[in-house]
Amino acid sequence: MPQRRQLKHILTVRKKKIYDALQWLNQKNPLYRYITINQSTIDKLPDDDVPECLWATMEISNNTEAAESERSSYIPDPLANASESNTTTTVPITASAVLDVNGTTVSSDDVAEHLLGQMKIRVSDKTLERQSEERAKQDPVYMIPRGNKPANEYSNPNLLLGVFPTLFPYGCGALEDCSRPVQINFREHVRYLLSYDDRRFEEHYSFIFVLFNILQRRTACFHAKLMTSRPYFQQSAQLLESFSSEDVATALFNISKASYSKVTDERINTLMKHIKVVGGHVMGSAHSRSALRTKIQSLCFSLGLPSLFVTINPADIHSPVALYFAGVDLDLDKVLPEVLRTSYERAQIIATHPVATAKFFNCLIKSILKCLVMGGVLGPTKGYFGTVENQGRGSLHLHLLIWLNHEYTPAQLKENIQNQDFRDNLLKYLEDVVKEDLDLFRGNTSSTV
Repeated sequence: MPQRRQLKHILTVRKKKIYDALQWLNQKNPLYRYITINQSTIDKLPDDDVPECLWATMEISNNTEAAESERSSYIPDPLANASESNTTTTVPITASAVLDVNGTTVSSDDVAEHLLGQMKIRVSDKTLERQSEERAKQDPVYMIPRGNKPANEYSNPNLLLGVFPTLFPYGCGALEDCSRPVQINFREHVRYLLSYDDRRFEEHYSFIFVLFNILQRRTACFHAKLMTSRPYFQQSAQLLESFSSEDVATALFNISKASYSKVTDERINTLMKHIKVVGGHVMGSAHSRSALRTKIQSLCFSLGLPSLFVTINPADIHSPVALYFAGVDLDLDKVLPEVLRTSYERAQIIATHPVATAKFFNCLIKSILKCLVMGGVLGPTKGYFGTVENQGRGSLHLHLLIWLNHEYTPAQLKENIQNQDFRDNLLKYLEDVVKEDLDLFRGNTSSTV
């Protein structure tokens, strides 16, 4: 169980600040103008502490594997170096506080039991009432009520204004605002907000995730609409209409257990085919990666087998360029190790500036492809194909297939490798393009390839 002083850095609530913020929004933000502030609820908040309702509903998880997977990486943890021990009182960024506001860990039986306990409180029997009250105090449940109708994400400019009052304090500047003389594309408007000079949109803990989720759903709905408008979909629609809820549940269960077979049910095969077509256009989906695999197979058919497989994993935490993109005042022409911050401070900067880190990655990878790969460092190149992935800790890396411009087929290479001169020249080439260097940036003696 974490101590109270540790969680205060993450979950502290200040009653006066919340009241002042609500008062300000009530006066300045038109979306909050007709909202009444409940003073009794405000009085229950602490002056400068973690609310008791959070302590009462805290749940301890012993699943260390899930926590470690979120910080997994191809490289050692840069914060694990004992030479740069951190003495600050700030909670490390590898720690997290998660509130289960959706009640995903609360079973229906738990909710029903709690509701029955609350109903018993109202029974006239004082003895039963006293026992129920004691039980309710020992096992409180706080649930946020939600409606059964999803919020409209289309042509609803007030949606994001109301969800993020700290980002749009005056209730203006909405996305897809019909009153704007010049209409701006939703995606381009998001790019503009993330490039704000004050970086409040970039540094917000949930804004990027919410907008990315909206973009994913819009992409899926758009391509689903295109697919259903095709004449050939009519036959598939008639086939899918025969699906029952039990059939769908069985199909989902089999797919989750990796026991799905195309031969088992033609309807499931048709459904999965349409899902794959739509999902191939959705960013970050498993089907979009499957679409990339199809492109790789096409390149192999056209250019033959790739010559090299390379993984490029930029050390964003140790890069002065990444810090520069994040707004740190640095002279890139005169960067010295002693003027850079500690690994912990650099990691904090990188973690709180995801857009700047993505720009650094994009700039670096483009330079590597243009100057090194296509520049002939590995030899004459006739093609390459790369896919960007993120590690568990959120950092980006690139998997790259490279086709060198030589005339050797695999069979010819197998034949020529028997020749001593050819084998020696091949070893010289590999030793020339693949080198080992000491990582002197952090002042240690570990080597990386």
